[in-house]
Amino acid sequence: MPFYKISKLFLIFFFWYAAAFSQNFPGRNYNAYNDLPNNAVRSLLIDSNNFLWIGTENGVVKKENDVFKYFFEEDGLALNSCWAIAEDNSRNLWFGSYGKGISVYDGSNFKIISEKDGLAHDEITSLYSYGENMLAGTSNGISLINIHTYQVQTIERPAGKHLFRVHGFFEIENHLYAVIYNYGVFEINFKNGKSDLARVNDYKKLYSILVREDSLYSSHKGYLTKAALKEYFKRDTSIAKNRFGHSIIWDYAETKDDKIFAAAWGIYDSSGGIYEVINDQLISRASDFNIPSNEVISLAYDALFEKLYVGTRDAGLFEVKLNSQVKFNQIPGKDVLGFARTTNSSAMLLNDGIDLKTHGQKNNIGLGRLKSWQEVYVANTSIPLPRHEDEFYELEYSMPARDISFYDLKVVDNTYWLNTNIGIFAITEKGELERYIPLHSEEINFTASGKLIETHPYGGVRVYHDLETFEYTHFLKDDPNTPTLVVNSLRQDDKTYLTSVFSGLYSIKNRDFRSYLKDGTWTEGRLRHITSLGQNLAISTDFGDVFILDDEQEFRILKKIPRAKIQGNTISFLDEYEGYLLIGTEKGLTLYKDNRYVFLDEEQGLAQPFYSAEIRRQHLSIGSNNGYYTVDLEEVRDTRHLLKDLKIEEININNEEFPFEPLASSEELKLSYDQNTVLLKFSTNAHPFPHKLSYQYRLHSNQAWSIPSAKPEIFLPSLPSNEYNIGVKVLDKSTGLDYTQSLIQFSILPPFWKTWWFALLILSTLLIGIAVIYQYQIRQNKQFEAQKRLIQKRFEETKMEALLAQMNPHFIFNAMNSIQNYIMDSDIDNATLFLGDFAKLIRLNLDHCTKPTILLVEEIEYLQSYIRVENTRFNNSIKVVMEVDPDIDTYEVEIPTMILQTFIENVFVHAFPEGVENPTLRVSFRLLSEHILECRIEDNGIGFSSVSANKLHTSKGVKLVRERLELLGYQEKAIQITSHKNKGTSVVLTLDI
Repeated sequence: MPFYKISKLFLIFFFWYAAAFSQNFPGRNYNAYNDLPNNAVRSLLIDSNNFLWIGTENGVVKKENDVFKYFFEEDGLALNSCWAIAEDNSRNLWFGSYGKGISVYDGSNFKIISEKDGLAHDEITSLYSYGENMLAGTSNGISLINIHTYQVQTIERPAGKHLFRVHGFFEIENHLYAVIYNYGVFEINFKNGKSDLARVNDYKKLYSILVREDSLYSSHKGYLTKAALKEYFKRDTSIAKNRFGHSIIWDYAETKDDKIFAAAWGIYDSSGGIYEVINDQLISRASDFNIPSNEVISLAYDALFEKLYVGTRDAGLFEVKLNSQVKFNQIPGKDVLGFARTTNSSAMLLNDGIDLKTHGQKNNIGLGRLKSWQEVYVANTSIPLPRHEDEFYELEYSMPARDISFYDLKVVDNTYWLNTNIGIFAITEKGELERYIPLHSEEINFTASGKLIETHPYGGVRVYHDLETFEYTHFLKDDPNTPTLVVNSLRQDDKTYLTSVFSGLYSIKNRDFRSYLKDGTWTEGRLRHITSLGQNLAISTDFGDVFILDDEQEFRILKKIPRAKIQGNTISFLDEYEGYLLIGTEKGLTLYKDNRYVFLDEEQGLAQPFYSAEIRRQHLSIGSNNGYYTVDLEEVRDTRHLLKDLKIEEININNEEFPFEPLASSEELKLSYDQNTVLLKFSTNAHPFPHKLSYQYRLHSNQAWSIPSAKPEIFLPSLPSNEYNIGVKVLDKSTGLDYTQSLIQFSILPPFWKTWWFALLILSTLLIGIAVIYQYQIRQNKQFEAQKRLIQKRFEETKMEALLAQMNPHFIFNAMNSIQNYIMDSDIDNATLFLGDFAKLIRLNLDHCTKPTILLVEEIEYLQSYIRVENTRFNNSIKVVMEVDPDIDTYEVEIPTMILQTFIENVFVHAFPEGVENPTLRVSFRLLSEHILECRIEDNGIGFSSVSANKLHTSKGVKLVRERLELLGYQEKAIQITSHKNKGTSVVLTLDI
């Protein structure tokens, strides 16, 4: 056969084998049906706390330990469509929307930055954190935003008719570059606080760029290029000739083991998907990662937990565990029922036969081949075939190949022993039939000396001395030591153990069977699985408990592992690995050693059903549907602490949220006695398997822990008054380790009637009672004095009213004298005018006399009327000057009523007898300060001396004015009267306003 044909056949076999035995990475799909608000995942980011942020076409999602928090426009987001996410140096999150600019989230609030703030465009296509700035790539330019001041600087773009659409940024040796779809690559230069763009090359239709060591991958429409950095930055399009791959690569992700993954979407074709870049080739990982979408547009890599997050346009988000402790080896359409291994070969028992590998050669023994071996034996044997009538288990020789069922596959002396419902087959390492035995037994094994043990559910047990001649010893079912209903067995040292679902543990040694139940050694009757554990035994019961036993010298139960400690109720297999007991159940796999329980299930990629298990070196293989799982036991058992911190997320007191953020970590929260129903919600640091965590708490360090709970919250109803130091223990089933931390300290204060000070108050009541009586007398006296003051005040007010009333007749008496003089002189005209002015004056007097205060403008009007009346008596011979400070608002200032009239009256009555030349009266108002008004009345009359009989200060009117001012609280110096004989008199009143 020509070599190329051989090569072709080899390649066909290779790809068939790879497809038939491909390895699947465990993962999970998040979509709009379960956890996401939209299936279009445009952007992804792992933040500094190792939490995942997901930007979709309908909102932003934060994935924190499998707890999802959603953000929409109503929460402060600029727009629900999020195309870019970045985190700045201050740990703020930036979300770029496709249409309304940028939303900056500080953990509590959002700030919007848009074209109105100077942004180049509101369609944000990429974000890049650069020192103290955030670079925003848009559909038409680049903006630089200070992360502290949010000041926006838009970089001037080169001329061109196309949109200057930015598809990303990258750095090389402290140089920053931008990828522009229609224009190529530009370097961003920063000089003197300003930025500009310098073209590096002019490649068209650029979608993304990845810098890898000294090379650069560039994504174009339908292909990738790889070039050395120096070559790429030449303005020469010949580099595009070195192309490979297909589709359009929108995003890249690099792993810590130097793998490169690419997100591809061909837009108008179905060439997209998730790819790995290997040796300048795109290798599809869609099948390995179980990602059916061909519209992959975003990637994020979690280096801490080695997870790849894959965002698609149509199928949501996929989480892929790249370095999982569990890997699934797919064999489509095949169920793996068992494993076995000899010195030079290995075998896998499938639902339709055995796959045998010897020195790299594969040999498949199918159902038809097994059936033909049986038929040849039945046709040619000279030994009578066993019959059901002779208490052999029923065997149907005419059963077709398609109905063959497998029970078990064991290895004894480098020979495979296959136990089926059509007989027992002994097969060599090369896949040849060594022996067929026409026995139907659901459980077989061998004695320490290599004799076959055939069990029968109800017909006793046979031990074969010679398989050629079919010689055996039949242990009858009626013997109490004969095993019945055997379901599992184990050959160890000089004994072979058998377990029964009804009659407990048996062993055979030196051709004698022993029942541990019948002889009273061990009373457990319903047993199922058995395995060695070092020199000891591990046996499971039908109800899920596991016992560790020592049966070397004497029988001892070393430990019982109750099923409450094991995840699951039905045990499917037991095995051991370097002192660890492996327990498979319907819920997953538990590793146990020294009270440490490590649990793996679907969260780590280990799903049901479990058919069989085998340990080779450090790997555990578990048979299942369509393939088998491989578990790296070294990684599982050597897992270190994954938990580092607990933090409070929310405090509710009496079903109302409590603002706890201002509290310092060492500060104790103090609550009143009726704030005694507390709900604490908390979280851990980022954890790869959050569903493996369970939580316990205690109120004090000397108390026992609570029952484990799956929820990270503590509900404490109706707490009594006390001090509490809430401790939390987190049980991590993925590592078998726990983490303990004090979560919060708070105290509930007692009600006042239970406080020490209240007791002291009660003891002091008698003493206070005595003091109260005394105080009562004092209060009575104070009340009497207060009433007396009120009466005195009312008396003074009445007296004031009386004084005003006295002033009115005094004025009328003088005025009437003046009118009488006119009438006596027969001066009817002046009498009439005088009487009119007098009537007006009386009306003003009636209006003002009942008021305690009047406006200054009203007082001036009154004085002018009064002066006009009085001056008429003097034939208007007295010159009157009225001056008002322009700074005085006469409509705002109030003074006591009729306080000045008396002094003006004295001027007309006493100051100007006949003989005074040029009699003059001057009235002025002046502000001494903002709240002090000076009222000055001056004349150039005869004045008075200390011996004068007509002393002004003894006049009745002046006395009344002084008394009024004293009642109003003024001191005596509020009125200053100075007079000099023949030189006039001056009266100055200083009033508060």
